[in-house]
Amino acid sequence: MKRLVIGILLAASALAAAALASPRFGEIDYAEGGISIGRGGKVINAPNIGDPILAGDLIKTQADGLLVIAVDKNTGMSGKLTVKSRSALYLNLDELKGEPRTSIQVLTGAIGSKVSKISGSPTLNVTSSTAVMSVRGTEFEVLVSVNADDTNANSPQATLITCTESKVAVNDGDEEVIVPAGKVLEKRPGEKLRFLPVAISSVKGFGERWMTQEIEAFKADAPRALVSYAKRYTDLSAKFAAAYAPFQKSPIPKLWAEQDRKGFKIDPMDPDVMRQNKEIAGYLFNIKKVLFVFERVYYRMDQLAELIAGTPDEKRELRPGQSAGEFLRIVQADRNTLAAEVAKYRYIEDLYRQRNPEGEAFSNDDDFFASPDGF
Repeated sequence: MKRLVIGILLAASALAAAALASPRFGEIDYAEGGISIGRGGKVINAPNIGDPILAGDLIKTQADGLLVIAVDKNTGMSGKLTVKSRSALYLNLDELKGEPRTSIQVLTGAIGSKVSKISGSPTLNVTSSTAVMSVRGTEFEVLVSVNADDTNANSPQATLITCTESKVAVNDGDEEVIVPAGKVLEKRPGEKLRFLPVAISSVKGFGERWMTQEIEAFKADAPRALVSYAKRYTDLSAKFAAAYAPFQKSPIPKLWAEQDRKGFKIDPMDPDVMRQNKEIAGYLFNIKKVLFVFERVYYRMDQLAELIAGTPDEKRELRPGQSAGEFLRIVQADRNTLAAEVAKYRYIEDLYRQRNPEGEAFSNDDDFFASPDGF
């Protein structure tokens, strides 16, 4: 699987009490509507202005949600990140050769940002199922379509990149295209990179119009699209449960969480720590291999459920004896359990990294990212 590469070139709340050992990504500058944050094995709802945003957080916004994050100096950047409605993304922060390295993994939805570099040579990467964007300080927007090939639930979603300051270098594995300010670039699965016609004065509103068109395209025959998603969701849900079961039964996650709560100092060379690392690594890898695909399928379906709620499409049959509405209610009933399980996994994965100073638990270049099960 080829991945689109985009480089930007320059010419006292519950949140405060949770997992403070994680690096600080920033703080909430503005919040409205439905927003939740997954952190430290818990899901925190209704965060407030001024609450900290930490590395490893899962940010999710509902149809009425909007979140603006003031980026912290720990990232090596200054500025703001906007998480728009119907979005789900992860925030991560570590170091590369002594410089801050921030990554934002967009599972679905849209983000916008206006940031500038404040020290050294930090990086800010934004990734989706088809994109990796390296930012050096500019104003940009990345949107991930709700739509995909309805005959293939594994299909990558289309990605739109708008740039209003500086310029963007985009590479999809076959070619590199420089996108100047005032231009818009689209990448659709199986197609070449292409510029879309847009007036310079209309660039800032183009993404919203594009996303509206993508939603309308889905609504044109929502049940047909949901048939393939439903099959894939059912299959991946079972695989995730099978991978999660031994992790859940292991005493190590509970031990590590307790040590973290008490501020226990970890010696990576301690024989017990090394033994625990070896045991837990297999569980983490098996979960991550499924989760990389499952989260995208889940959040896409979670997003689609909002779009057909209260419409005639709810009653249309997906399979014998099951309507689209009935299936989507099953998905939504799974929401809280899945969110808690994924939050716990991410938390323990972070603790695993702390016990492995030589690097992350697993690289984003692991082979399974290019497997047939991936996007």
